[in-house]
Amino acid sequence: MKITLIGNGKLGKHFYKVLISIGQIQLLEWVVRSEKECKTPEGILMTNKINQHEISDIYLLAVSDNSIKEVAKLPPNDSLVVHTSGAISLEEIGRDRAGVFYPIQTFSEESNINFSKIPIGIESKQIQDLIHLKKLTKLIGTKSFLINSSQREHLHLAAVLVNNFTNHLFVEADIICKQNNLSFDLLKPLLKETIEKLNNLSPEQSQTGPAIRNDSETISKHIKLITKNRLKEIYKVLTSAIQECND
Repeated sequence: MKITLIGNGKLGKHFYKVLISIGQIQLLEWVVRSEKECKTPEGILMTNKINQHEISDIYLLAVSDNSIKEVAKLPPNDSLVVHTSGAISLEEIGRDRAGVFYPIQTFSEESNINFSKIPIGIESKQIQDLIHLKKLTKLIGTKSFLINSSQREHLHLAAVLVNNFTNHLFVEADIICKQNNLSFDLLKPLLKETIEKLNNLSPEQSQTGPAIRNDSETISKHIKLITKNRLKEIYKVLTSAIQECND
C-alpha cells in the first residue's frame, strides 16, 4: 500500500513512526509545510510539495482542523484523501473520493503510542474506498469500526470530556499537591483503579466520593480549602452535577 502523509504535528509524527515500521506500507513522501526537500534518517522524502505523478493509495491528512479543507485540494485528481479529525465532517473534503481515519487516542510528542491498541473510526464517500481504510487498519494491527460524521463529532465531544477535561483536573490536583509538599504520584494508584474498574462497572456505577454521598460537611471543607475562585466554581458545579445524576 502506497501512502502520502501530510502534516508533522504530534499526530503526524506518530503516524510517521507507525507507517515506516510496517513492511507492507510504502510511505512515498512526508509532506511538511515550509520544509525544504530532504530525506529523513529512514530515507523517506520530506517535501513541501505533493508528487503529482506517482499516485498514492491514500493521502493521509494529519493537519489542523482549520487546514483540512484547503490541504485536501492539493493531492492529484481522483485520489483518495483522508483526514484524521474527530470534529470535522467528511463533507469538508470537497472531493468525490474522501474518507476519515479517526484514531480514538490522545497524542503527545513524548509518549510512545501502540497503534495496535487504538480503535480507528472510518468513513468514506464511496463504499469501495472503505476497502483501503480497512486494509490500513489491518496492516497497523488494530480494529476499525464504521462511524458517520455526526456520530464521530459526538464521540469526539465525549473524548474531550474524559480526556482533556479530566487532565485539566489533574493539573489542578498537581498544583494543590505541590503547594502542600506532596507528590502527585500518590494519586496514581487511585487514577489507575478509577480506570480499571470501568472494565466491570458502568461509569454511573463507579461513582464514589462526598458528592454522591451527600456529605455536606466534607464538601464545605473542600470549598474552604480551595483558593482559586475558578476551581471553587468547578468543584461546586461538578458536585451539583453528580448529585443531580443520583437523584
